[in-house]
Amino acid sequence: MKILYNESLKKYTTVRIGGTASKLYIPQTEEELMKLLDSIDSKEYYIIGGGSNLLINDEKIFENVISMKEFNKSIENKGEGVYYIGASNKLQKIINKINEDGFGGIEYLYSVPGLIGGAVAMNAGRGKPHGVSISDYIVDVTVYINGEIKTIKKEQCRFGYRNSIFRENPNYIILGCTFKFEYKSKEESEQLKNARIQLCKDVQDKSGYNFGSVFKINDWKVMWLVRKISISNKNGIHFSKKTPNWIINKGEGTFRQATKLIKRVEIMHKMIGKKAIPEVIIWE
Repeated sequence: MKILYNESLKKYTTVRIGGTASKLYIPQTEEELMKLLDSIDSKEYYIIGGGSNLLINDEKIFENVISMKEFNKSIENKGEGVYYIGASNKLQKIINKINEDGFGGIEYLYSVPGLIGGAVAMNAGRGKPHGVSISDYIVDVTVYINGEIKTIKKEQCRFGYRNSIFRENPNYIILGCTFKFEYKSKEESEQLKNARIQLCKDVQDKSGYNFGSVFKINDWKVMWLVRKISISNKNGIHFSKKTPNWIINKGEGTFRQATKLIKRVEIMHKMIGKKAIPEVIIWE
């Protein structure tokens, strides 16, 4: 178990905003993670994975933060496209591994800087119009809850668009997941990954740090208006002019700036009877 004291959390998020962890725990095994969870009250800890969908209050000190990046990097090939994958694995690593074995299906996630555990919890996908997500290939999910290891069948996970039982109940700690991927030639897999990389170069704003998409549900007309009226801080936070639904941090952005923009979007949607539902998880 690694324990870091008074650790800045900004470097653990892709948007590079965050406060301080009095103690940042980095378990090296499932056993260390479960022992740690048993020793800390559930109301007194925060879980951080790949940090790609996370906004952390930079004016706050968080007592106990648990990093999920190292505790389970196992990959078990059970044959015929079935894999048991530990929650700490990066998406790119998994995609490359299954492609080498002649399987695929989630190449559209190749650009996402997240871990399998987080991707499963948020049911990561390509976007609502495309109707595809990582849960298409899930068989079951292994979790630690109330001192027990349980296996939850896909049908019980309540997967929806950017949602699952694991987002609704953060006490379900994902340890790993069983997938059944489809057959796919190495040539086709490479084409799909390259196409994803090229798409990101063409349409994604890489001029600063970002979450990826901020809202999972929004009206594009309202988003366009918010971008037009938002004053751009060249060193701080602003909505991207290139990529809709992205907030860009040029390096000096703050939690207050980001939450102010998010609230503005929510208010403007409400004014015209529309909904704006954040995809980003916020630690107040």
